Amino acid sequence: MREKRKMTFTDENGDKVSYTILDQVLINSSEYVIMAPTDNEKKLEFYKINFDSKLNESLTAIESESEISMIKDVAHIS
Repeated sequence: MREKRKMTFTDENGDKVSYTILDQVLINSSEYVIMAPTDNEKKLEFYKINFDSKLNESLTAIESESEISMIKDVAHIS
């Protein structure tokens, strides 16, 4: 089993939020990450990783059930 990575992000209110990265997958040239708050690893959150022209990274929350299902089909999460 591979070691789970932890990352801290700043939310829209400027507060620090810690997450456990559960998996990262590439589907049809799009990269997705599945993560959960470190204080509630059962609450899965799905994001698409976006890059701007300067290769700065941003995350977009995935809300579509069909897209979440597609990600779950290839991810290594339990």
